[in-house]
Amino acid sequence: MSAKNAAPDILQDISNKKFAKRSFLLIASKLSGLFGQVIIILLYSRHLSYIDYGLYQSVWLYINIISVFALFGLPSILLSVSANSIIAWIKQNKISFYLTACALNLLPLIYFFFAVKGFTGSCKLLLITLIIAQNIAIVIEILAVKKEKEPLVLITNIIFVIGYLLCHLLILYTGYSLPLLLATLTIMFVLKAAIMIYFGSNILNSENSTPINNLGKQWFYLGLFDTISVIGKWLDKWVILLLLSFSQFAIYFNGAYEIPVFGLMITAVGNIMVIELSKNNDSKLATNRILFSDSSLLLASIVFPSFAFLLFYHHDFFILIFSHKYTASISIFFISIFVLPIRITNYSAALQAYNRNDLIAKAAVIDLVSAIVLMLILYPTLQMKGLAIAFVVATYIQTLYYLWQTSKILQERISSFFPIKKLIVVILLSVVVTGSTYWLFSKLIFPINMIGGIVVCALLIIILLYFQLKKIKLDFPVIRKTTATLFRQ
Repeated sequence: MSAKNAAPDILQDISNKKFAKRSFLLIASKLSGLFGQVIIILLYSRHLSYIDYGLYQSVWLYINIISVFALFGLPSILLSVSANSIIAWIKQNKISFYLTACALNLLPLIYFFFAVKGFTGSCKLLLITLIIAQNIAIVIEILAVKKEKEPLVLITNIIFVIGYLLCHLLILYTGYSLPLLLATLTIMFVLKAAIMIYFGSNILNSENSTPINNLGKQWFYLGLFDTISVIGKWLDKWVILLLLSFSQFAIYFNGAYEIPVFGLMITAVGNIMVIELSKNNDSKLATNRILFSDSSLLLASIVFPSFAFLLFYHHDFFILIFSHKYTASISIFFISIFVLPIRITNYSAALQAYNRNDLIAKAAVIDLVSAIVLMLILYPTLQMKGLAIAFVVATYIQTLYYLWQTSKILQERISSFFPIKKLIVVILLSVVVTGSTYWLFSKLIFPINMIGGIVVCALLIIILLYFQLKKIKLDFPVIRKTTATLFRQ
């Protein structure tokens, strides 16, 4: 069959079945972690002192920053390039690779060991061990997704989350110890990696090499993007940690806490987008239109009603999660939720598929520079609120840059691949329905008024998802069959 005749079949598979099914399974696996994370934050913020809670959350700041330097774009490049091609490139560029790898790993570790205060030496060593175990698990999970083992990833993550949650709860109620917590979490990440390797028999098998021009340069751009993006994400919290105390860091962290469900969904959908775009070279333009439209409308069906709910119920919702102990964080939380409306797709997927990782890296630089400039302007007058505003505005600037560059590469208007009009209708509908609900239930006492809002929000999400999934024609029985196949293995 010719490429021309095969293209419609490929696009039909992506539009009607494959993309939605794989995204659904991967989102479900990511959401499994949300349950445990919310419980941990809820309990730890209540039971730990400001200092202990601030120190605990700072652990994740350092883990994320050190980890992104250590991996330096490896998870991203694995999505679009075969592991064999990467290994072959490393063999051809041994000296430059090992020198770069040593620098990327040693410099953050030197900073962490000698410049960071508040941790004992043993605690720092345990944290480094945890980072190594987590990074191994991340790479193996990416390989599993690439081999279309989403059911395995889902089940493994559920098992991991149960253990992750139990570790936190046991240590909290039997005598809180940060070193003991770091040690048990390291064991959990090792087990997670071992389960995926054992049950995913072909995860580590060789792949067909996919020759990529300037692989080293593309990898560098992706690594630069990942590194700057993570630094940008944690920059405002890092500033608070450097300038103020662990107590102030705890207050700001909870206020600027971005509900992880939305980021997890983007990661899941974005991974599938990059993989599918990289496969379908003969119909990449049409595939891009389908994936952008389906992913943005699918996630908007969840994100927009959630944003509308938080817009009106942010005060009660925040108190419910963090208690009155963190009332000072509410204004920061309200500012931070305005980043949610753009958390509906992976805007860089098309650029990565077209090997324009240089533009992705530039977008990360634009985001970081915008955030720093806005922080310098806003922090002196608005303090911690200024940092939150800077983060939100910088994220919008970066998103507009992505869409503009994608439209230039595709030589099409943004509206031809990004359903702007439909998205405006969905967000206006969400705000109007949720606002009307808030007004109707405003006379009722807490928590009855918020329960009414939650019910309406859930119904709105279900209705929007129903129409979107009906359009995609998602076949849920297939998901049950793939899961059953896994258990038979």
